[in-house]
Amino acid sequence: MYSSLISVIYLPCLIAAALIYPDPSMDIYTAASAIETPTQSDELVQMTLFIKKRDNLTYEEFNSYWSGPHVKIFESVPIVRQNIVKYSQFHSNVSVNLPQLGFTPAGYDGGVNLWARSLEDLEAVFNDEEYLTVVVPNGKTFFKYNEMVAMYGWEEVKWDKE
Repeated sequence: MYSSLISVIYLPCLIAAALIYPDPSMDIYTAASAIETPTQSDELVQMTLFIKKRDNLTYEEFNSYWSGPHVKIFESVPIVRQNIVKYSQFHSNVSVNLPQLGFTPAGYDGGVNLWARSLEDLEAVFNDEEYLTVVVPNGKTFFKYNEMVAMYGWEEVKWDKE
């Protein structure tokens, strides 16, 4: 599992390094080290999960259930409260005509953002018996669990006017 995860995370770093540092005299592995995942203990890692609502639900039903009852179920699991530092939801506004603005819609109805202190903390949540028997079955009632996709990495805030 770790070898495939490393290839998913490290290979894009190598490609990005080649683009950022096109100098052929620079070793690509050395260049990649400049953009590796932060290792300081006070840095947080982030996982973003992209989800699609079940076809039998309206957008209003999906968003309402996800924002309310599901959050309570998610928070009820002790490992979630212990290991997840920050949790947010991104709700897609399907009423906006993105192609008119020059963008292709992503095809997802929402995003789940989870921050933790390490990948191991996230793995502990996703492998926890109670999480698997309570949260996962509940998620399957309102989103297409088998069509969920994920990204793992870190956040770099470049500016924040708030």
